[in-house]
Amino acid sequence: MTGDGGTSGGGGPGPRLLPLNGDDPAALGPYQLLGRLGAGGMGRIYLGRTGPGAPLVAVKTLLAEGEVSDADRRRFTREVTLARRVDNVYTAKVVDADPAAPSPWMAIEYIPAPSLAELVRYAGRLPASAIRWIAAGTAQALDALHRQRVVHRDVKPQNILLPLDGPRLIDFGISHAQDITRTAITLGTIAFTSPEQARGEPSTAASDMYSLGATLFHLAVGRPPYPEGEDTLRLLVRVSRGELDLTGLPKALDPLIRPCLDVNPHRRPRPEQVLQRFLAELAGLPNSRSGRRWLPSRWTELIERYERQGAAWSRGAAVTGPDALTVDQRTGAVPPPDPTRVYTQERERAEREREEREREKREERERRAREAERQRILREQAERERRRAEEKRKADEKRKAADERKAEARKRAQAGGGSGAGGRPGGGSGGGPRGGAGARARQPPRPDPPKPAKKARPPAPPQKSGCGGVFMAVVAVVALILLAQSCENPPWSAGRSAATSAGTGASTPTGTRTPYTSGPGYTPRPRDTPRRTSTPRSGDTPRRTSTPRPTHSPRRPAPSAQDRAFRAVRAGDCLKVHGDGFGRWSRSTPERVGCGSAGAYVFVTRTSRTTSTGCPSGQGRGRWSHHGKDGEWTVLCLTRQFRAGQCFTAKIDNSSRASANLLVVWNCSSTRVPKGQTHILRITGYYRKPTGRPVNCGIRDSRYWTWDVNDGRSVICAKVA
Repeated sequence: MTGDGGTSGGGGPGPRLLPLNGDDPAALGPYQLLGRLGAGGMGRIYLGRTGPGAPLVAVKTLLAEGEVSDADRRRFTREVTLARRVDNVYTAKVVDADPAAPSPWMAIEYIPAPSLAELVRYAGRLPASAIRWIAAGTAQALDALHRQRVVHRDVKPQNILLPLDGPRLIDFGISHAQDITRTAITLGTIAFTSPEQARGEPSTAASDMYSLGATLFHLAVGRPPYPEGEDTLRLLVRVSRGELDLTGLPKALDPLIRPCLDVNPHRRPRPEQVLQRFLAELAGLPNSRSGRRWLPSRWTELIERYERQGAAWSRGAAVTGPDALTVDQRTGAVPPPDPTRVYTQERERAEREREEREREKREERERRAREAERQRILREQAERERRRAEEKRKADEKRKAADERKAEARKRAQAGGGSGAGGRPGGGSGGGPRGGAGARARQPPRPDPPKPAKKARPPAPPQKSGCGGVFMAVVAVVALILLAQSCENPPWSAGRSAATSAGTGASTPTGTRTPYTSGPGYTPRPRDTPRRTSTPRSGDTPRRTSTPRPTHSPRRPAPSAQDRAFRAVRAGDCLKVHGDGFGRWSRSTPERVGCGSAGAYVFVTRTSRTTSTGCPSGQGRGRWSHHGKDGEWTVLCLTRQFRAGQCFTAKIDNSSRASANLLVVWNCSSTRVPKGQTHILRITGYYRKPTGRPVNCGIRDSRYWTWDVNDGRSVICAKVA
């Protein structure tokens, strides 16, 4: 932290440390004061430390003549409480404080960096890419504040310091927490104030987003988003009405800045949306996120001067007096801009166009890589389908051949049964017209199939008793029912005249059952059982038995709309579905979307109708099985499509090892995680995995995790959301 609302004194750019005056204390608490960094509002900022070699701190105290009032002490105590409450990497950290001291003080880490106001004043405006980088870092700081229900209420270029590793938000003197107070509305700097603040209405998180938009406009154009040269009262009225002057705003920054400056607070974006936009635009760009990658050289030179001066003061170099190592005394001012403004604009335009071309080339390379991967998966799927079709064709041919063999066997069995159904030797002679010619007219004799040569079996001797023949007739009827249901004259009708044997022409008497006496291995039954005959009806009409009806399988139910939705999915489709963190899918029915849309969470690599199908395994891969109402299965093999800005849950143990189901998508703003999980991680990048060198996620904070995905060809980087 270098000041409270700006630097003191005039002169050129650089860190300035003024000597202590007679009314300045020599020490505050355990800190020896080395000089004055700045003053503004209700306090002063001093540079101090506890002793030689100790870290430098910025010590803030109240400006008060005589005893500090209770109201001022309460206000200072509240500022200390808020500053400690929002302690994170994007704000200045509180080291120590004593609000109850006679002169209340607060020690904050010293950040040797200039403010955005000083950088614009001495180093000029910024290109679009650098403004997006600053917007993302400031949005992270505001997101941390808003999560603690704290509204800053004074976001402006003077209160944002910029070291090379990212912006820092300072000065919570007029901030208020929604659970501490809802009064004491303070406007801050009018040109960066939201319309509702200018009207005296309560400040909200949306007010900070308006001030951020005004600050970003200042970085891009060099002035606030209002006409220049107006007095304070006119400007206050113009701000309260939201009468903006956005002349000169680059088109590339319009989607970022204009929504923040919306008069309606409900239409302004949230900090996490600004951050996600930046991360989405960062996909495919170089991993480095240092200010040297984004800022122009004239900005980095001034920032490095602050770093060198801070390092010199930390080593114990003189900080006051004629020998003090100050930028004003040991270095020159930044040279003025070129006299031709048109040349400067053309150079900046050329730089922006070059960056856009490079970004488009990188995006095209990434698109081609994704398309090549997609085509490879489709080719593999087509090859698997071709192999399955070939295997099915061979199986069908084998099944057809087996069916033909079975049909041929049935025909041979039926032909053999027909020849044996004629008259048995000695079974009677001279049947009537119904028993002879009538049967032959309905069922012409069929030739016997060729049989292997065997020793002829002598005919059975005539039987005077027909009990054995009747039993064999029953056997023949059962056999013919099973093997010859399709015959045009089935032989199982009781009382019908027996068919004449193709070999003898003898027939059985009308009304008797013809025993099955043909075929190899026949042995006549004993003759001690009297022959069973059927009772003929009047007119010598044979009695007919009932024919058993075939049994039909139950009708299968029609597929449901959900079944049809699953079966409509094809390999290469993208679905709007993800793991919900509790072992289930986020949807019960698949919804196909364009693979380039934000909701395309998974890519279908394979589909199948059998549950035995094995889907590729690995991080970010899974299967979705569905059992239809008609009994058929559908299996979808899925692969996660990773995008920067998405979040998932993970379990991080004491050794900082993280385990996660990468098919899960979780709300980045949630305050809860499923049972068994500990953190919410945000994807910061999805890259092609480098060969022969370690993965560099380009994150300033060293606490990040990586996962190899896509069979080890790609890697995702993630950090705590």
